[in-house]
Amino acid sequence: MTDTPHLGLPLIAASQSQKHVTHNQAIVILDAIVMLSVVDATHTAPPVTPAEGDRYKVASGATGAWAAWDLNIALYTSGQWVKLVPKKGWLCFDEATGALTVWTGSDWTDLAAAGGYLTIASAGSGILTKLGILTAADNTNRLAVKSNAVLFSHDDVTPGTGDLRVTLNKSAAAKDAGFIFQDAFSTRALFGLLGDDDFTVKVSPDGSNYFTGFVIDRNTGRLKLPLAPKFSAYTNFDNYIAANTWTKVQFNNALFNDQNAFDAGNNRFVAPIDGCYLFGSSIKFKINATNPLAWYIAFYKNGTKVEQSEDSIFNMTTLETSIQANSLLQLSAGDTIEVFTFFTTNDGYIAANTNEFWGHYVP
Repeated sequence: MTDTPHLGLPLIAASQSQKHVTHNQAIVILDAIVMLSVVDATHTAPPVTPAEGDRYKVASGATGAWAAWDLNIALYTSGQWVKLVPKKGWLCFDEATGALTVWTGSDWTDLAAAGGYLTIASAGSGILTKLGILTAADNTNRLAVKSNAVLFSHDDVTPGTGDLRVTLNKSAAAKDAGFIFQDAFSTRALFGLLGDDDFTVKVSPDGSNYFTGFVIDRNTGRLKLPLAPKFSAYTNFDNYIAANTWTKVQFNNALFNDQNAFDAGNNRFVAPIDGCYLFGSSIKFKINATNPLAWYIAFYKNGTKVEQSEDSIFNMTTLETSIQANSLLQLSAGDTIEVFTFFTTNDGYIAANTNEFWGHYVP
């Protein structure tokens, strides 16, 4: 063996003359490769005026005195260029770019791009291009973590203020700043500033279709429930009500009808989802010939009167007297709610356009 296996240092042979030459060659090589640092990694040919001890990482396509030295280390010593062949695991600092690279056996790889490593420049400045913990980071997910739990705690070392704040900042109102919750990388919920500056919560059954659960208006702080059923309806004609017969009021127009829960064609509300609902109705009396003795109003659920919603009134005055009813009801999806009224002894009318039937889901 004439050279060492790892650094390629020349060995002094037994009974060798001028041993100092071999010894000095080994020292020069050690001086060159220990704490290896090169001027740059862009040259394909030797610089015109190199300085003693200059080292270069030879770029691909080398020519001249460096021909066929691609990716090797060129050392200028004693007036000539010496090729140093890197071994797997050698580290090299690039003085021109601040990059720290490793020889993989076939190429120099920047440790920042090798996965799980930091460059000297980024570590020194506190600016890291990517960081992966137990998983690879990429240009989209520059911080990637695989862990059973992640802890963020207030600073009790420096010490800090005792506060802990996490800031999500976006560039414009139309962009997103939010948190995404996924199942097998398919989104099921997200919240934040989603496409505007109101605070929004959305959910999804499949990662493709999204439903807005609620929105908090940034200007007023008011809570909006976009998918909550709510409506207000009225009847635009005089409804004839026979005496002594519970008769449905034919609310045939909607002022608004979120989620289309009010069925104007059948004059009723149809619950789209299970839950608690608040209903109200106000109707005005119109005489036919003689005032009824009493007047009643009630809500009907699935065609049956809801007893606790009934109200009554006596001594009516035409086009002046109104009767109201309110009721909080627990409904299942598909249940119907209608408004019925009842005149005793004499018939009459429910006056057109001066009436209302309304309701909304109570979360």
